Amino acid sequence: MRKRTGTIVKTKDGRWQAMITLADGTRTRLEPFPKGTPETKARNKAAFLSEKAQARGMVSVLKAVEVVLKPKDSHETWLKKWCADREARGYTTVADSKGHYTKHIAPSIGDKPIKDWTPADMRKLCADLDGKAQAGSIAWKTAFNIWGTATRMCDDACASKVEELRVRDDNPATGVRGPDRGADKLKQFLYPSEVLKFISHLPVPLLWRRLVAFAVYSYMRDAEIRALSWDDVDLEHNSIHVHQALERESGRLVPTKGMQNRRVPIEPNLRPLLEAMRKEVNGEGLVFPVYPVAEHTARGLRDWLRRSGVKRAELHKNSLTHKNITFHDTRASGLTWMAIRGDDPLKIQQRAGHEDFKTTQGYIRTAEAVREGFGLPFPALPDTLISGAPGAVNDGAIARPIVHPLLTMRNYVEAPGIEPGSARHRDNLHSRT
Repeated sequence: MRKRTGTIVKTKDGRWQAMITLADGTRTRLEPFPKGTPETKARNKAAFLSEKAQARGMVSVLKAVEVVLKPKDSHETWLKKWCADREARGYTTVADSKGHYTKHIAPSIGDKPIKDWTPADMRKLCADLDGKAQAGSIAWKTAFNIWGTATRMCDDACASKVEELRVRDDNPATGVRGPDRGADKLKQFLYPSEVLKFISHLPVPLLWRRLVAFAVYSYMRDAEIRALSWDDVDLEHNSIHVHQALERESGRLVPTKGMQNRRVPIEPNLRPLLEAMRKEVNGEGLVFPVYPVAEHTARGLRDWLRRSGVKRAELHKNSLTHKNITFHDTRASGLTWMAIRGDDPLKIQQRAGHEDFKTTQGYIRTAEAVREGFGLPFPALPDTLISGAPGAVNDGAIARPIVHPLLTMRNYVEAPGIEPGSARHRDNLHSRT
């Protein structure tokens, strides 16, 4: 019998559709593949389905669709339902999970249904991840995260609460060891003197200065700050209600990481800044309606730190044992400051929204190591930060509005009175990071 090469045609909506030959010689079209399916993949699938129809002696179009394209045999269908279930449950890492599968899991295991995965497949995936980590193409923690996605998929395939996701009786990852651990990188934080130096340096855009001060003094995550509205800031009772975050990929409002709905007290020296900012917008909308571009907050922070004279080598060094500072480390700075101040560990855990106390202990251990000569945590903020300081570079001109249900404008906003091509204009463009 001649080997089938696969015949595909394009539908009106741009999807590929397989044409297969049944055992009696008749040809039929099957359900179009999902949008975005590459031509090569569609052609290979068409060939596979045609061979399958021939091998099973199918003469009925209905039978061919039922057996060859039965949903439970399609890993793409299972994966789509799995992601939809996790989104419905409020998980914020669905986009990462999709990327883990597409870039690492599928290339290792192949395009086989999860019901057919074996322990040997999982061992191969682990070996491939170890190889990538050893070659330096991914970090060992990234390998751990990918492995976590794969093992969660395996667990849900046999024990999910959703019946459609339970397609096997056993877990192929059981008894299979995960990727090797690598060296822990030194976590970064800012000293009080460094934060004061940064937020007092007028050439740094007001947006960046206020944002860093707020992130340190509120110990909130970047995605939580992006979603924070003035309705969540209760100045009367001196607390901030942290209950949602802005998902970077979709711009949707989602629960906070770990679904830890919490209230954090407003630090005394943060209150004057919040009062001033609230007055500027009459207490309406987002606390930070304009925000640095999400993909480049880390690079932008490092750049403005250098420009303000905060050049401590550890903050800007990246190696096997060092991690240069990212925007998330502004939150880590605030948590470290609380530990330095001697706050109760359980209070730190609650304010941080940590599920596991071990995470909180990491900040406490860091505080113990650097307590001597650390400086006064949460010092008073400079008046120039609170008042806006006449002559400082305007913040709204230097950032792109975030994608948010309350914000539809997506273009950069140029600063008024800045001549295109001038040094200040170049700085303005550079600061969009």
